[in-house]
Amino acid sequence: MDGEGAMLRVTVRGFALDEVSKSPIVLLQPVGREEVMPIWIGPSEASSIALSLSGEQYDRPLTHDLLRLVLDGLAVQHQRTEIVRLENNTFFARVLLRQRNDYVSVDCRPSDGIAVALRTRAEIFVDKELFEAQKQIIRPREEGELEES
Repeated sequence: MDGEGAMLRVTVRGFALDEVSKSPIVLLQPVGREEVMPIWIGPSEASSIALSLSGEQYDRPLTHDLLRLVLDGLAVQHQRTEIVRLENNTFFARVLLRQRNDYVSVDCRPSDGIAVALRTRAEIFVDKELFEAQKQIIRPREEGELEES
């Protein structure tokens, strides 16, 4: 998967917990679709994403808040986060930034790209082929458990 194909706009559907590793999983869901794509992330990134989704804030900026403040201070717009490929069980992502008419693409972990996108209100996209290869469905009777489609 080269990560350069068509992209699907996604939202953060919620979280699940890997029962074996006890690692948090963020669930990304394309607009208008029922399937989700799970990405295993660290506990601190899950906490940061959940905090942003809830609208809560700490008195002092956390790391992803700091990055948003730096971008704002430099008049840089976070255009979007893209999750582009999977290699050796590791997802790769990038944030696309714009300052005036200059654009830059910065490599990042998907969890960081998602956390910053939520804070900057940037859209999140997943490579369509990657999504189709990784998609799962949530069983209606047990929210949060995943089942391959």
